This record gives sequence, structure tokens and C-alpha cells, in this order.
Amino acid sequence: MPRIGAIIIGQSPRPDLVKPLQKTNSHFQYIESGALDFVQPQDIPHDTTAEYLLTTRLRDGTLVEVSEAFLAPLLQKAIAEVEKQDVQMSVLLCAGPFDMLKSTKPLYRPTAMVTTILEIHGFQRIAVLSPNQTQAMPIHRKWLQRGFQPTVLVDPQLPPVELAAWIREQLVYQHNDCLVLDYVGHPIEKVQTLEQLLPLPVIDLGKVITDMLRHQM
Repeated sequence: MPRIGAIIIGQSPRPDLVKPLQKTNSHFQYIESGALDFVQPQDIPHDTTAEYLLTTRLRDGTLVEVSEAFLAPLLQKAIAEVEKQDVQMSVLLCAGPFDMLKSTKPLYRPTAMVTTILEIHGFQRIAVLSPNQTQAMPIHRKWLQRGFQPTVLVDPQLPPVELAAWIREQLVYQHNDCLVLDYVGHPIEKVQTLEQLLPLPVIDLGKVITDMLRHQM
């Protein structure tokens, strides 16, 4: 069975992130490797001043915030680990850009994939849903640096139908080309509800990965 590397910023295994991949395309074996597999929990720095903090989980379910700078070399190790196991490609299951990562096989990064989608459609003014307040400013900076005009909203964690109504209310006086869900791990039901109820295209960073895998053989 051909293999795909599933690169995680926290600790593996993460069935909540990998099961949607398996459900989308069961012709592949998914080899997980997590950046935090290479460190002990007590050695994870708690740097609240970092430029880009990302939220992830440890193996026991504990939530941790880790800086992009700390994660980058560990993610490089994770990529090397899965490439030793003869994967055809790897997917990064994280919304952080991590443009500095190198690989010998194709590496699919959601932020880069969505950037290409936005450019193809000519979208410039984008509404972006941040998973939390901590990441709102780094997310704004990320899309600004990529040449877009972002309006960042912080997810109020409402049920999908109520969330759609809330987003409509927040954007009522703005003209945005689309809504970007800047997180990998939204339930597909949440994404589909927003797609159905919002009057603008919805682009989910997790769904771009599963959409890509759907066409792989």
C-alpha cells in the first residue's frame, strides 16, 4: 500500500486529524510523525512573547501553545522520519505557513495551497476566521505578507448555524471575496454549514488537504 506522511505539530498519534484523511482516500497508509514527539513535555518552552504561537495537543490531550520558531526544526525532523519510510508525499496538518521546511518528496502545506487558490481566483479582500485571539494578529500578518487584504475575525465557538449568522453580521458592511477558515481540524459539518449559509466562498485549510487527496491514486 502506498504511503503518505502526516506531519503534525503536536504529538502523534492524532486520530482526529488523520481519520478524515483515511476516510477521504483509503488507498494510502498514513504515516504520522509529530514535531513534539522529539521533546519531553517539560522541555516545551512557554514563550508568550513569540511572534507566531500555535496551539496543539500532546498525546494525553493537553493543549499547549508553541512558537513557530521552536517547532520548525522539529517539523524538519518529522519530515525526515516519514521520508525514511518511503512515503510518496507528505501533508502538513497545520495552518502555520512553515515556508522554511525542506523535503525530498512533495510536501503539501495548507497555507501555501490556499494562497495559490486565492491567486487563481483573483481574491484580494479576504475575511479570515482565527481559531483564537492569540493567533489573530499573526494570522493577519501572515496573509498581509502574502499580498492580501485580510479582515480577521476570532471564532466565538458557536454552533455552526449560529456561527454563520454571526459572521454575516460581522461582515455586513464589508466587501470580501471569500472567507478563509485558518485552522486545520474543523469538523466537516461545520465547514459544510458555513458553505451553505454564507453568501461568499468558504475556503477551509483542512479541506484543501482532503480535496487534494481525493484525486490521488
